Amino acid sequence: MTEIPEHLLKRSKAAKSGKSGDAPAEPEATSAPVAAETAAAPAAVPAADLPNLDPEPEPPKPVPAYVAAAQSRKRIPVWVLPIIAALPIWAFSFAGTMQQPDTEDELLVEAAALYGSCAGCHGGNGGGGVGYQLSGGEVLATFPEPIDMMAHVARGSVEILGEEYGAPRDDGTRVSGARGRGPMPSQLASLTQLELELVIYHERAILSEEDTSSAAYQEWIEHMREGIEAGDSAPIDLDLLLACANPDWTPGATGEGSPDPEVNPCPGPPVGEAGADQAAAG
Repeated sequence: MTEIPEHLLKRSKAAKSGKSGDAPAEPEATSAPVAAETAAAPAAVPAADLPNLDPEPEPPKPVPAYVAAAQSRKRIPVWVLPIIAALPIWAFSFAGTMQQPDTEDELLVEAAALYGSCAGCHGGNGGGGVGYQLSGGEVLATFPEPIDMMAHVARGSVEILGEEYGAPRDDGTRVSGARGRGPMPSQLASLTQLELELVIYHERAILSEEDTSSAAYQEWIEHMREGIEAGDSAPIDLDLLLACANPDWTPGATGEGSPDPEVNPCPGPPVGEAGADQAAAG
């Protein structure tokens, strides 16, 4: 018996099925390639689900506070630049004027401080009050020489009440106690000899602007400076003052001069060096 090929049997079977109304069966031979194509085709993936493989950008670093302040600060106007450039020159010129002031003269300071005890009667500027005026040359007209003024202030007018003292003046010679406002007290216990000379110097040279340019006057000033530096505290020698003063202007004076001029000379400039011309004019 001859064997019928298998493909003929399948074809015959398919033909019979078509006649009977059944749907033809898909050939099995073609099912393998279709399945292979289906397996080979990749599955479609939505684009939204794909991962982003690009690296994330780094966030900006915060700006430091000093940089932000510098960026927000107002800029210098252009027209100010020449002024800024000239500042070093101006500063150098100005520095040349910054000189230390001269130190205050210790003699003047000390003399002015001592005069404070006299200001209550004669005025702060020597304009007078209870006591006579000392400024404007008034004291020079009464006492042309410092030595006579020293004797009068040291002793005080209380010891010579009713007596004339000082050089003759255009308005008459001074009389102690004539103003009726109380005589000047003695300064023997209040001042040293150096302090007495400083007060007299202040009243004459500062308040009455006495000429101090003579060599003798400058020597007296230097003597007082040396006394300040040495701390001289010798007491007032009234007998010496009366021996050196002019008896015509100072009650009780002898005019004989110092008994020992080498050791203990008369205080102040030599008589006739300070203001003898004023006595003649007075």
